[in-house]
Amino acid sequence: MRGLKKVTLKLWHPRCWSIESTKDHPHVCLITKGVFKLEKEVRANFHLIAENYEALREYMESIENYSEYAYDVYIIGKNDLEADIHARFPPHTTFYDKVFSLEFMPMRISIANGFEYWVILIDEEKLSDTLNKLIDFDEIDVEVLSITNLRSLEDEGVEDIIGQISRSLSMKQKRVLIEAYKSGYFEWPRKTSVDELAKSFGIAKSTCLHHLRTAEFKIMKRLIEELRDREPHLLDIKTTSRYLFE
Repeated sequence: MRGLKKVTLKLWHPRCWSIESTKDHPHVCLITKGVFKLEKEVRANFHLIAENYEALREYMESIENYSEYAYDVYIIGKNDLEADIHARFPPHTTFYDKVFSLEFMPMRISIANGFEYWVILIDEEKLSDTLNKLIDFDEIDVEVLSITNLRSLEDEGVEDIIGQISRSLSMKQKRVLIEAYKSGYFEWPRKTSVDELAKSFGIAKSTCLHHLRTAEFKIMKRLIEELRDREPHLLDIKTTSRYLFE
């Protein structure tokens, strides 16, 4: 039976504003929020996430240094360690035309450490042919980071992450989690113990602990999967490990 494959790609191509700017500022990540092609230019919206205030300040101050790759770049909003950016590019500096000559659907694009990370959907029957065509493009370096099955459209955010987590938890798990939170179990130092939680529900300590651990695993698994999909550059240990403790 036919289906869709979810593929994560690591891309590099020359003369790209977002690639060049993040290469020089490794503590900043850009998330593409929309790309639009007009007659003589490409426009794009980005959401910027910085690891610290110094990285945010340095990046914003250096934007004009990359004017050879863009017509204009505007900071249109800033909040804490994040900012929104709108930019106008000459078509030859973007990957836009090449993308839409192939048979895949881009779902998420993030840029970090001088590379673009694409999460795309491809018909499994055209997977090999599409990837081969992509790899054959001139001046584009491509690495496939992962290929997974797309189980349902819920994988792509039709249902929000809270809804997905809530649906995965049993009612007992939700009740124990909420009581544990209210009682300060997740604080440090803890304000209550598993023994006290178990007593409040009239259940055995082992049962209470099982509910907690199972619920914690389900939540963390879904959160980490979402983080991995939204920021696939975190999968790329080769480029991220150099900056982990700077």
